[in-house]
Amino acid sequence: MKKPFFTSFMFLFVLGACTETDPEPEIIICASESFVAGDWELVKAEGSFIPEDAPEPEEMTRKEIYTFTNEGTFTKTVDSKDIHSEATGTYVIEEIGEEMQDKYVGVVVLTFTGGDGMAYNCSSQDVEKEALHISLEGQLANISWAPCDGPWLYYERQ
Repeated sequence: MKKPFFTSFMFLFVLGACTETDPEPEIIICASESFVAGDWELVKAEGSFIPEDAPEPEEMTRKEIYTFTNEGTFTKTVDSKDIHSEATGTYVIEEIGEEMQDKYVGVVVLTFTGGDGMAYNCSSQDVEKEALHISLEGQLANISWAPCDGPWLYYERQ
């Protein structure tokens, strides 16, 4: 009686182990290996003043791209009907505070040093700084304008 029970148990155990799926790969942020290197394009804007029927990325008339290098520099380019601007600067990747670890794994802190000043933030003290949070989904999110009723901007690697 024990042998059939044990065999059935082992069969169910092996079957159960084979049907489990591996969790999504974890995003690892390392200061010596830049997660953000490359081009990141604006794909979505949300906020209290953004209409619910806001255009999809392919319909957006405003094009905004961050280009990050492994050497810790970036270029931000904004193109729309009336505006073409470009800014440059440096960046560092910092750890995220405990209170935000349920949504983000790190933050890219930008310091603008040249070109057209285009830092999106809600601070009058750090007008040349901008923060892009690295989401668990692998997007960059600028949530710095939200306290001033500005949009949340989402960027994806191109």
